[in-house]
Amino acid sequence: MPKPSGVYVEKTFTYPCASTAFCLEILEKIDEELSLEADLRVDFKLNKLVFRVMGLEPNVQMAMVKLREFLALYASPRLNPRRGVKAEVLAKQLKKTIPLDVLAIVVRKVLGVPAEAKGHVIYADTDFDALLSMAKKVAEAQQRVEKLGLSSSLKKLLIAAVALYNVDYREVLEVLQQTQMLGDKNELKAPWHKVLEEIESFFEEL
Repeated sequence: MPKPSGVYVEKTFTYPCASTAFCLEILEKIDEELSLEADLRVDFKLNKLVFRVMGLEPNVQMAMVKLREFLALYASPRLNPRRGVKAEVLAKQLKKTIPLDVLAIVVRKVLGVPAEAKGHVIYADTDFDALLSMAKKVAEAQQRVEKLGLSSSLKKLLIAAVALYNVDYREVLEVLQQTQMLGDKNELKAPWHKVLEEIESFFEEL
């Protein structure tokens, strides 16, 4: 098999960590989540990570960009939910976007802490790992209903109920019909978060 054409290069850069634990956490996340077209070797020295990227020059350049972007996202202060976490940061972790207003309600009800979505940023009085855990619940619920031909507000209600109560979305639709909260065209008769409050007693006893 012919050898790929191009120039083989090696590039190195150093990344300082706030602590040994944070360095190890970054290494674990890189191993789990980052796919590169070039070879990557990492040395850990005195709370610093020394990255060596090797391969064909275009691949190394792309790998360096991806690696720096990953580190910028992962180590950014945006990962402190009390200061706000951007939707793009969660999307990077989840491999999909989720409705932040739904996430805020799930965080409030499950974790019992203040949470609020403002535009493309969510604020919550918790740590990032806890926020990400709730975001994964929302993403899993969203996957069950995202292909349904329903309105955006009804989908948000279904996602929230499925994430909170671990029920099938069909059960939620049945409750909505029983309580007459759905119109003739499957439109909610009130804002979805208000409807959620109206029907939550049906599921809290399950």
